[in-house]
Amino acid sequence: MSQTLTRDIRDVANEIHAREIKPAIDAYIAALTAIRGANDPDGPTVDMILACEAAAAKLKGAEGNLRAALFASMKDNGVLDFEYGGMIAAVRAGSTSATIKDEKALRAAAPELFISQPDKLDRAALTKRLKAGMPVAGAELSTGAPTLVIRRA
Repeated sequence: MSQTLTRDIRDVANEIHAREIKPAIDAYIAALTAIRGANDPDGPTVDMILACEAAAAKLKGAEGNLRAALFASMKDNGVLDFEYGGMIAAVRAGSTSATIKDEKALRAAAPELFISQPDKLDRAALTKRLKAGMPVAGAELSTGAPTLVIRRA
C-alpha cells in the first residue's frame, strides 16, 4: 500500500474515532459511572441503554466507512485480497442479476417468467435464462458493484 493511501485510511479512522466513536463511548462511560454511584440505578440504566444504542449505531456507521476506505485503497492499489491476523480481506465481484428495461416487452416475450396471483416476475428464472445466453426482450444481465469481504483464513 502506498504511504498516501495508508495515511488516508488512518485519517478516516482518526476522524471517525474523534467525531463519532469517542463521544458515544464517553456517553456510555458517563452512564456507567452514574449507575455505579446511584442509590436507584434504574434511571441511569435508561441513559446507559440509550448510550449503548447510540454507540452501536455509531460503530455500525464506522464499520461501513472503514470498509469503504479499505475497499477504495485496495482498488487504487490493485490489491484483490490480503491476509492479516488470521483474516482475509478480498474484493469480490458483484452478483449478476437481471435488470428489467421494458416490462411490457419482457411480458410479451416471456410471459411464463411472470408468476401469477399476484402477477410477479420470476427473477431467478429470468437471470438463469439470460446467463444461459438466451436473449429475452426487455431484460439484460447486469453486474452489481463489487464488495469487500472479510472472513476467517
